[in-house]
Amino acid sequence: MARRRLSRRQREVRRNRIILACVASLILILIIIIISVSVKSCSRSGKSDNNKETGAISEDNSDIQADSNNTVNDDSADTTAASSTAVSDNSPYPAPQLPSGNIVSKGTTSKGFSIQEIDGATYIDGHLIANKTYALPSGFIPTNPDQPVNNADRSSTCLDKTLMSAWNSMLKDASANGLNIYIASGYRSYNYQVNVYNRYVKSDGASVADTYSSRPGYSEHQTGLCFDLNSIEDSFQYTDEGKWVNDNCYKYGFCIRFPKNKDAYTGYKYESWHLRYVGVDLATKLYNNGDWLSLEEYFGISSQYPD
Repeated sequence: MARRRLSRRQREVRRNRIILACVASLILILIIIIISVSVKSCSRSGKSDNNKETGAISEDNSDIQADSNNTVNDDSADTTAASSTAVSDNSPYPAPQLPSGNIVSKGTTSKGFSIQEIDGATYIDGHLIANKTYALPSGFIPTNPDQPVNNADRSSTCLDKTLMSAWNSMLKDASANGLNIYIASGYRSYNYQVNVYNRYVKSDGASVADTYSSRPGYSEHQTGLCFDLNSIEDSFQYTDEGKWVNDNCYKYGFCIRFPKNKDAYTGYKYESWHLRYVGVDLATKLYNNGDWLSLEEYFGISSQYPD
């Protein structure tokens, strides 16, 4: 049977239909591909968000765990205060350690800080205090010296072990800044202070000597927690070394023990060269953004001889 021959018009219509069918198929395939890609993208985004949320939860749990551990450690520290550092301080320069011994409570200061006595020495909030009100026993020697005191009357190495570590760091940084600082006077025994004080009394009289020199037993030098730098002259405050020490010593746990214009609290005139080690935590508070506080005004204690 012979096939009917299509007209030219019919052939064009058929060709156009085929073309339209192919185009429609291609469009459908593209739509399917786009939908597939979109679904996969959303799925990945969802997984990413879930991972972020999971990570955040994990970090939160870590923080909670850290807080929990810190709480446990703090509680433990409270029960072992006599053998731990005086102040919770996580810096490289913590507060000096409390010595072992029988702790006798002596109440609180006017600002609510605890007063304790260990073997005749007074500690305010865990910090050893030696001033005109609180004396040291004549036989007191540094309890944690870097080098053994033995029979030394005067030494720059028989100072507190933690102090010496902080001092070495401060010395290194000062030297890196082209500054020359050194310990001129460190530990002094009770007997050595007898000679120092008597010499000043002979020279200037007791009333004047009491403004810049401690009586035996009341000197902070006997604690092994302080030292005098360079030249013990008022001019030290104006030197590059004196200015740097004033502005930076707290970063290493030291304070200016007798700040400017605080003699009404300390009982001594300003000494820019006399540093006391208390640890970074307390030293930063005493620095007071450059307006130094004395230990006396911070703790709420006096500094007056009994007579």
